[in-house]
Amino acid sequence: MYDKIFGKYPQVKVINYILINPKREYTKKEIAYGAKISRVTLDSFIDNLEDLKILIKDKTTYKVNLESRLVKTLINTQITLAEIMMNDYLEQTKEQKGRELTDEELDNFMDSIDYEVDIDDELERIEENKNIIIESPIPGQVTNINKAVFTPETENKVSINGYFNNNDKNRRLINYG
Repeated sequence: MYDKIFGKYPQVKVINYILINPKREYTKKEIAYGAKISRVTLDSFIDNLEDLKILIKDKTTYKVNLESRLVKTLINTQITLAEIMMNDYLEQTKEQKGRELTDEELDNFMDSIDYEVDIDDELERIEENKNIIIESPIPGQVTNINKAVFTPETENKVSINGYFNNNDKNRRLINYG
């Protein structure tokens, strides 16, 4: 959260990372990796974080000093910033939505969709424990057709055949199952 406002400075990245899970203990390696900075860079300022009482060193690990007023303020500020950004996002999406559909308009829209499934026939198959095969092509991706098989023996597990990907020049078989 802080890096979006203050930039991608190493100190900001570290503070942002350790505040994600403040009750956890971290090694220097974990902090550097999680904050996506080098260990050398972390070593150049981790003592400053200790001096500011943001981190507490315990042998080879570091933990966030949850008793520090500075850390409490950072956590509260992070929560406030998240709420502000969330509310701004919701306001933006509200403006982009346009008008909402009435129930009647939604029903008309849903009725306009042409379903190619005979519900009565499928329910009868399910009741009689027959195999159900659903076939649907994946446009532009594969040359074959997907087959999902639902049977009483497989306990509703899906079995999908292998396919040749049209975009693959080597024509490798992709197996799904």
